[in-house]
Amino acid sequence: MNAKLLIGLLLVGGLAAGPAQAQRAPVPIVNHPDIPVATGSGKPLQADQVKQAIQAAAKIKGWTLAYEPSGRILATLVVRNKHTVVVEIPYSAEKYSLLYHDSVNMKYSPGTGRAAPYDASSRMRGYQQPAGQVIHPFYNDWVRELKEAIRLELLKL
Repeated sequence: MNAKLLIGLLLVGGLAAGPAQAQRAPVPIVNHPDIPVATGSGKPLQADQVKQAIQAAAKIKGWTLAYEPSGRILATLVVRNKHTVVVEIPYSAEKYSLLYHDSVNMKYSPGTGRAAPYDASSRMRGYQQPAGQVIHPFYNDWVRELKEAIRLELLKL
């Protein structure tokens, strides 16, 4: 009888802890500035060819693109009609960058330039809000996946 009670308590405790553990603390935004253009052939490219590689990679990964006249792209990813991220992609024949531009429902904070003090809940989880811009960790994953897709498209050239 005591074993059944213990198992029941463990199950209820596990279900109650689930939502709190599923919440992910914001992490520093990882920008990818000045990534050198590297092709599989080793031949130099034109800026338009780099743009085409970015377009192909974005399409594969489900990003939509808006073009700025200054030779940069705004790439937008909408996930489950709930989360939106926008990355600025300046590019040239020699390099490109993936830089945070905007987001919706991604726990974004511009930061203060200094570490925020602990609060009671963060101390219990062993987490301190880092200085600078922070966001949900999935943002960095999605941008890293786009970066890898662009790299693979460039290697085809």
